[in-house]
Amino acid sequence: MRRGRAAAAGVPGPVIGRVIGPVIRPVVGAVVVLPLALVASGGTALADAATPAARAAAALGEQAGPAAVLLRVALLAGTAVAGGITLVHGMLGLLDGDGRRAPRDSSRGLFGGDAPRGLLVTAWVAAGVVAAAAEITHLTGSVSVLGTVAHVVLGLLAAALLGTRWSAGPGALLLVLLAAQLGSAHTGLAFALDATYAVAAGVLVGVTAAAAESRRAGLAPGPGAGEPPAGSSRSGSSRSGSSRSGPSRSGSSVSGPAGRCPGPGLPAAGARSRAAAEAPTVPFTAETLAGVDDEVARDARPRSGVLARVAITAGFVAVVAGTAQVVVSGPDTAHDLTGSGYGLAGLAAVVLPVLVVAGWAVALLPAGRLRARELYRIAWGAGVAGIAAAALLATLPLPGPGPEPGRPLLRTVDAGAGRLAVLVAPMRPGPNLVRLSGTGYPPPGTTSGTANGTANGTAVQPVALATGGHDHGPRLPTAASVSTDPTSAPAVPFTARDGAAGGWAVVDLPAGASTLTVSAGGVTSTVPVDTGSATATPAPPAQAALIGPDGPECAAALLGDLVGQRPGDVTPEAGTCPSDALSDADAGALRATVRTLTDHGVRSVRVMGDGSPRSRAAAELVRTRAAEAGARLVERPDADSALIVVSGWTPAAATLREASARALETPTHLGGTYLAPWLLTGQVVTRTSSSVVPLAFNPQDQRAKRYAGEVGAAFPGEAPSTSGYVRWAAHSGVPLDDRPTLFGAAPVDVPMTVNAPGDAGGHHGGGNPAAWFPNGTVVPVSAPLDPS
Repeated sequence: MRRGRAAAAGVPGPVIGRVIGPVIRPVVGAVVVLPLALVASGGTALADAATPAARAAAALGEQAGPAAVLLRVALLAGTAVAGGITLVHGMLGLLDGDGRRAPRDSSRGLFGGDAPRGLLVTAWVAAGVVAAAAEITHLTGSVSVLGTVAHVVLGLLAAALLGTRWSAGPGALLLVLLAAQLGSAHTGLAFALDATYAVAAGVLVGVTAAAAESRRAGLAPGPGAGEPPAGSSRSGSSRSGSSRSGPSRSGSSVSGPAGRCPGPGLPAAGARSRAAAEAPTVPFTAETLAGVDDEVARDARPRSGVLARVAITAGFVAVVAGTAQVVVSGPDTAHDLTGSGYGLAGLAAVVLPVLVVAGWAVALLPAGRLRARELYRIAWGAGVAGIAAAALLATLPLPGPGPEPGRPLLRTVDAGAGRLAVLVAPMRPGPNLVRLSGTGYPPPGTTSGTANGTANGTAVQPVALATGGHDHGPRLPTAASVSTDPTSAPAVPFTARDGAAGGWAVVDLPAGASTLTVSAGGVTSTVPVDTGSATATPAPPAQAALIGPDGPECAAALLGDLVGQRPGDVTPEAGTCPSDALSDADAGALRATVRTLTDHGVRSVRVMGDGSPRSRAAAELVRTRAAEAGARLVERPDADSALIVVSGWTPAAATLREASARALETPTHLGGTYLAPWLLTGQVVTRTSSSVVPLAFNPQDQRAKRYAGEVGAAFPGEAPSTSGYVRWAAHSGVPLDDRPTLFGAAPVDVPMTVNAPGDAGGHHGGGNPAAWFPNGTVVPVSAPLDPS
């Protein structure tokens, strides 16, 4: 039946096969084989999975500016339009040169082919956009010379060949370029899905544009019984003014009352009504179309069915590929799918092709045929918008990971002038520690007063990426706070803690899934959390330490876990904190320290600890070894003693600050200041003029610097620490030294910058927050020691 209709329309099936077959077979083969080859060579999507730390670093890093985003969208959308139109036009035979008459309202291309005027204009505009965007993008360094030349040459060549069957070649290559660029942010399965979406969406846009123009150049409304057939104005009656002559085959022209020719396919004015009145009534059947222009009928009827099948197939493939991409590499939570720019762009890339297919379905219905051209144009715009949405995905940061009960959550929140990192742990019902990056937080207990819209007159500001320098970013207008239910529960302000950077707050989280509301910089952001069931698993040991004085060190250890996590690894649980027990390595380092200082003539030792299990065990070990070496234990500072600090970060910072202030007035601890290994962190060692720390690694080693850079990128302002490095090294497979070495930590009085003329203060420098000793150095001062 289908073959009979094609033959009746004058387009034999073998002719269509000979014209389309040689072009469509390689294209279909490339679409099917290319994604499979990419999956085989690029690995699985797990190789492209981003860790929580990598996601945070990407969101906090430098983002693409509006100009770069606009250039990418213009380049990819223009490539899709130019490639899709020229590929479809060449494949479906919308050309002149195989015996068919050129369609109405067509124009001749540069190489002699005829194509609808609208398609030619659209293709040339898209080619111009591609050429301009590719050249500008190349000047910014985002596209190579080869890629720029390929875009420009193929875009202009495809537009020039439009109207000939050869346009399918550059059109297909343009869609290959589109696939490569759209999937440039992924590898493996995710790249294959991007490539499939690009080809399918490009074909969908091209088919829809061709349908809109072929509808314009297709059949006119059918004539009534006894009317001259459509198109008879070129070979039928001639009419001038009110006179009417009989039928003529001389090709005389028809002119209206004003000497104008009626539109193509329409009889002269008045002829329709007069002929209809005089002719007998005949039912409208297929036979009444016998006088219609056979050339137009041949071209339009089979082509409309082919276009519909190609459009629906391409739309289905695009929707499936886009949906799979959202599942494979999209947001982890429904909250981020609808509440982030990345999620909304991914949804748009899926929904808009659905709308295109829906437009096609409506246009094919009897009620939609009268408005088919308008529907196709609207659907074409939706298809282009879908490609633009897919192009946006590579310029937007992927939202943070979803929450998991019992595992720390690292995400970012908007703070108006920038973004801040937020850490929530241990993600269990009850008290949870919430840490926010930034500087300028007020001390605890001083947030009740406000001045100029800031808590206690102090504004919070995000720090710059910890990659060097001392630029700490723009200041934020208001203080920061966090709450579990902003409508009923009071917000908990973020405050500073001695011995650690950033803002800190403790909030009670309910069991199950909920959200945290973080307010910073006048902007409110929500963070999804999920603490699980209160009775499913017991509270982790780290929960008590996290909400206590050792919370900052425990948070640093958790960040070391997250930064050291590799793609595909499960997020480490918030288990024990370093302060829960004295490790064998730390015990050996303390024994070596006590032996060294007593061997060098120190005869009195002052030990400062706190109530944590680790500190109590360390203090007992130091006192025992010092007494065995004949050293006297003192409780108060004096001139001859050596100070050994084995407490946590916050008490240690206070102890060192008091000792340094006393040393300005009277000789104090001339035997030296010795710190436990876990006290090497910027907010502690900078509280004294010099100190000695036993370490099982070298902070000047490239691996230690790598850790410092990674943790600073994931959580700006986070100072590297021994506790964090030990966790990071365990995940990274970096061994620690079996024998500790004493390292001296001291400031280096070298001015970082000079103020501009007229500024007060002379030299200044905030130091690199990623350094082990900001504005200082940590160097070995002994050979490796015996830890026994």
